[in-house]
Amino acid sequence: GSDLKGTNNSKGLNCPGLYVRICFDPDLSAAYLNYSKNLGGITSLPIEFYKVEWYAFSWEKLTPYNKLITCLFVDPTTLHPSQGARRYISDILDTALAKEDKTLLNTSYRQLKKNFDSEPNVVKVNSDLDKSNDITVKNLEFSIESSPQTSWENNLQLTLDRVPFSQIGKGEQHQVQMKLALWRKSNAANVVMIEEPEIHLSHMNLVKLVKFIEDKHKGQQIFITTHSSYVLNKLSFEKICLQGENYKRLHEVDKGTVKTLKRFPGFDTLRVVLSPKVILVEGPSEELILKKLYLDKWKRLPEEDGIDIIVVRGIGFKNYLNIALHLGNSVHVIKDNDGDWSKNIDGWMAPYKGYSAIKIFSPRDDKIFSLEPAFVDANANSQKELDGFAKIVLSTVTYKDYDKGGVADRKSFIINWFSGKDTGGKKVDSAMRMFETNQDFKAPSYINEALDFA
Repeated sequence: GSDLKGTNNSKGLNCPGLYVRICFDPDLSAAYLNYSKNLGGITSLPIEFYKVEWYAFSWEKLTPYNKLITCLFVDPTTLHPSQGARRYISDILDTALAKEDKTLLNTSYRQLKKNFDSEPNVVKVNSDLDKSNDITVKNLEFSIESSPQTSWENNLQLTLDRVPFSQIGKGEQHQVQMKLALWRKSNAANVVMIEEPEIHLSHMNLVKLVKFIEDKHKGQQIFITTHSSYVLNKLSFEKICLQGENYKRLHEVDKGTVKTLKRFPGFDTLRVVLSPKVILVEGPSEELILKKLYLDKWKRLPEEDGIDIIVVRGIGFKNYLNIALHLGNSVHVIKDNDGDWSKNIDGWMAPYKGYSAIKIFSPRDDKIFSLEPAFVDANANSQKELDGFAKIVLSTVTYKDYDKGGVADRKSFIINWFSGKDTGGKKVDSAMRMFETNQDFKAPSYINEALDFA
């Protein structure tokens, strides 16, 4: 707002915002000097001698008493069926409810407590309590406390279909608290921070919650931490901020990619963001074969060494690469040349040639158009070697049809078999056999190169 507007920011822009300064408190200089003299050496940051100051960009100092921004933190991990849960939900209600609503609730609650004393059963119990004044000469009675400290926030509870809030499922609790936080009333929070909205929720409930966040956050700044690609994709991928050794924003991600991910949010884009080493492949058969080769060589799966093999499936390579080029993480692409290396590999890769972290691996020979012909070629140095490979990838029935003619005919048989009907099913079945076999087979050189991140 206008109260926050000014030039007190690193870019000198005249805009609204907050300036936060964490610095040594000069008022504690003498105390710090005495403290440091009594130590052999300071090995940790003496944070007790520091102070945190908040300013608006207008240089107005902000304190708890002149807050210009109301902030609400929603964290499902702190929600549990106890008094803490009631206190937590009352904090959200305190932000979500209008002032007049809170006043009415508090007044009605205090009146309800007064009426308790007039209940016939209460009057009877109190008349019999210490009737002979053995305990005290004063009038001893049961009553409900009616001091200002025991207002409705501490004693009333939320219910859903008459079930107390603390007794409903964790997922329902999580949804209610977040929706209340985003439920705009006269004194709603300007900033809402939500910790991992996907926790405790089924996919369908998460879909509904994300839609609610999309629709109801008008006029509010929302900060969300998440490990869910769905949440990230649906709420606009270009708004992601990464914090690690450095702070990084991906606000320049291709607009077409952002639009695609919003329309098809079910793709696991966070894997390419969070993995230091990524191999992008066309299908599940490539993924399985790569894991087999790595396991045979290193006796462990690639994930154990921080290598994530991602099947690009429906959204294709380029949407992942449009993300990767902003990251600097190592990304290897294994792609079929589909019979034209110049067009489908060299030309296709042109937009990414300026990014050294992105590398593409594919057969250079146009005749070796996909993964399966490449493996056939790598294992065809002799008929014996090819037969051994055929026994791995082909079923017993198919192998009998294969077992005719010379090496060239047998090579053609396997390649044609993979190119015939039910191609996808055949590739996956063969990849499963390759993964499970104890027999040796060779991998094409470009596949071995793609597995090497040295």
